[in-house]
Amino acid sequence: MTDTHLDEDYHGRILLSDGYSVALRHRLAECITCYQAFENTGSPAMLYIAAWKGNDQRIWYEYAARYFITLFGCRQDEIADVFRKSIIDRRIYQDRDGEIGLEKQVKSHHEISSAWEELRQEGVKSGTIEAIYKINLGQGNRIWLKDQATIEVYQQDNIYLSLGILTIVSKELAAEDKLKKHHDLLENIVEERTAELRRLNSELQQEIEERKRTQNKLNRSYLQLQQSLDEIVKAMSLTLEERDPYTAGHQRRTTDLSLAIAREMGLPEHETKGLQMAGLIHDMGKISVPGEILSKPGSLNDAELQLIRRHPQVAYDILHQIDFPWRVDQIVLQHHEKIDGSGYPQGLSGTEILLESRILCVADVVETMETHRPYRPSLGRAAALEEITRNRGILYDPEVVDACLKLFQKTDFQYSTGSAASTST
Repeated sequence: MTDTHLDEDYHGRILLSDGYSVALRHRLAECITCYQAFENTGSPAMLYIAAWKGNDQRIWYEYAARYFITLFGCRQDEIADVFRKSIIDRRIYQDRDGEIGLEKQVKSHHEISSAWEELRQEGVKSGTIEAIYKINLGQGNRIWLKDQATIEVYQQDNIYLSLGILTIVSKELAAEDKLKKHHDLLENIVEERTAELRRLNSELQQEIEERKRTQNKLNRSYLQLQQSLDEIVKAMSLTLEERDPYTAGHQRRTTDLSLAIAREMGLPEHETKGLQMAGLIHDMGKISVPGEILSKPGSLNDAELQLIRRHPQVAYDILHQIDFPWRVDQIVLQHHEKIDGSGYPQGLSGTEILLESRILCVADVVETMETHRPYRPSLGRAAALEEITRNRGILYDPEVVDACLKLFQKTDFQYSTGSAASTST
C-alpha cells in the first residue's frame, strides 16, 4: 500500500500525511499489505497496527482487522477508545526469579487506567507486549483476548508502532464457526485442485499411446498433485497448531521419527510418502475438541477423555473426502490402535492395523512422552524408550519398536526441528 493505493478502508493518519519519514511510511504500508493478505485467508486471528506519538497517551489504529472492529461493533476510528474502555482487567505471566513456575500479575480496569504510560514503556523497553485482557462486550457478554505484539520505534518521527495479533481464548468460545472457515477453505482448495487434476488426467489419458510427451505430462500432473496435497496438508497442520499451541511442532517431530523408523524398516518410498502426509496431520481431529480441554493443566474427566478419543474418527471423516493417492485417512484413523486390541476407536489388533499406523503409534508415544504438556513436564527420552520396550509385542509392534530403539541407541537420532523437550518449553 502506497499513497496512490489508499482505499476507503484506511482510517490511519501516517499514510495520509507528508510529515513522516519515507522509512516509516514504507514500513507501515508494507505491514498493512501483508496483514490484509493474511486476513483474506479467513483466519480468526485479529491483526492490528497501533500507533502513538512520543509520550502522548492517545493511541490510534493504523490497521485493525475487520473481525476486530465487528467484535466491538464500532467504526475503525473508534476502536482505540472502545477497546480500552471495554477492558475489565489485564493479566501477564512472568518467570519467577530463581523459582519454578510462573507469577501471574493482574491489573484491574482502574489500575490500567492510571498506569497506561508505565505499561507502554515496559513494552517499548522489552520490544514486545504479551498479555491477556478480559473484555466486556456488553449485555453480560465477556470474553478473553490474548494480545501478542512487537514494538517498533521510529526516533526520527517520534512514532511507536505496535504490530500485534489478538486471539480469543475464552473457555466459552465456540470455535466451530471460525474453524469452519478453515475447513471451508480447505474444501475449496481440494475441490478446485481435484477438478483441475482430473481434467488434466483425462486429457493425458487420451494421448498416452500417441507419444512420449504424454508420459512427461502425466509426470508433471503427478507432481502438481503432490504439491497441491502438500499445500493442503500444510494448511491443515497450521490450522491445528493455531488451535492447540501446546502441541505446536508435535506433528512435525512425530513425522520425523515415523519416517526414520520406516526407512530403518525398509519401507518403499511410496508408502513412506503416505506416512509423511498422515504424520503431519494425524491430530487434525482435535479441531473438534474445545480449547480449554486441549490446554487443561490437570487430569481429564471421563467426558473429556471421550471427546479426546473421538479425534481419530473426526480426522478420518475430514480426510476421507480428499482423494489422496495413499491411505492417509486410514493411517490417521488407526494411529491410536494397539496390538492387543486395547486401542481406539475401532479396537483393532495385530496385523488388522496398518503398518504405517503401527509406526505412527510408536513415534507418537515417544515424542509425546519427551514433550512438555500443560498437565505435566517432559518425562524424558529414557522413560519413553522404557515404555515402548516394556510393552513391545503387547501394545506396540515389536519390529517397529526394535527399529525405533536402534535409531536412538545406535544412530543417535535427532529431530529435524530440534529436541522435543527443548522445542516445546
